[in-house]
Amino acid sequence: MNSLSKQLVQELSERDSEFKKIWEEGSLEREISAQLINIRLNLEMTQQQFADYIGMKQSFISRLENGEQNITIATLQEIAKQSGARVHVDIAPPEPTAT
Repeated sequence: MNSLSKQLVQELSERDSEFKKIWEEGSLEREISAQLINIRLNLEMTQQQFADYIGMKQSFISRLENGEQNITIATLQEIAKQSGARVHVDIAPPEPTAT
């Protein structure tokens, strides 16, 4: 995300608590979408070429990249396997709160 986009998100988040909540809830999906796009672009492929390469439909890839499609861990692993990437999941315990 470029600096102008970050600034806009920051301003909207400060003014609208509902926007902030929705934006924060979707951060993982946006990150996955961006990483899938990055993998495809590193392979120098169009969505159609990438879909053919990994054995999926272009429309599905488009929906994933646009954040319109939830992805299962199994599908994410399959995409990674077929594209030579790897999946890394990091789930951390909550930070201790100061008392």
